[in-house]
Amino acid sequence: MSLKHDSFKKVRKEKNKWKVETPQEYEEREDTFLKERLLHKEPTITGQVRIAGGKAKNFKIDIPKTTRPLTDRMKVRIFDILNKDISNKTVLDLYAGAGSFGLEALSRGAKSATLVDASKSANLVLQKNVAHTGFLPQTDIIKSKTEEYLYKEINKDADDKECFDIIFMDPPYKLFNTKNTYKMESVINMASQLLPLVQDPTQKRFPGALIIKHPRRYLLEKLNLEYVEISETYIFGLNAITLLIVK
Repeated sequence: MSLKHDSFKKVRKEKNKWKVETPQEYEEREDTFLKERLLHKEPTITGQVRIAGGKAKNFKIDIPKTTRPLTDRMKVRIFDILNKDISNKTVLDLYAGAGSFGLEALSRGAKSATLVDASKSANLVLQKNVAHTGFLPQTDIIKSKTEEYLYKEINKDADDKECFDIIFMDPPYKLFNTKNTYKMESVINMASQLLPLVQDPTQKRFPGALIIKHPRRYLLEKLNLEYVEISETYIFGLNAITLLIVK
């Protein structure tokens, strides 16, 4: 998710609230105000999380503002389920945020990870986190809206189309609309088309898995999914992790 800056209208409104008595006081106030705005153009780091396992275990990665990272409990549970299936696999991390899932997968033996996020702030933090953990050669960072990235990929020629063994999604809350499910269905159905067994039903390799973090109250069972079906859902307080496999 992108960080939004105040519009000029809002800036003027804010300045009109200032109670100053001299031009010099106004200039000092404006100087402080501009410095604060310049600082806000840099990624706001709200904390750190650690890599829970593998060769980069305990490395700490930055979390950009507005990002809801995976907890250690969630990561441990997911990778306990995947177990050896993560080894040498290609991973796609959508709405990547800090890249927590993709970097955890690389730490545990994944072959490569593609991290997709539309936010400029998240993109800068992703570059820093990837470099810090030492996975630069195995990682692609793509600044794009998830829907646009998926649309471009599924409409490429068969020889150019990407294929991912494991796809992870942590969409923004606005996508979990219980009345209008079209957007959520569309993202899942597009992402599913990049799984190995969907692209080639005759192949005998790992069929592919789609993992979604979502609010516990949002029932994926009600969605019209074309290529995948729910295998298992794991509850973590108000959130849940659902594993989907190719039909």
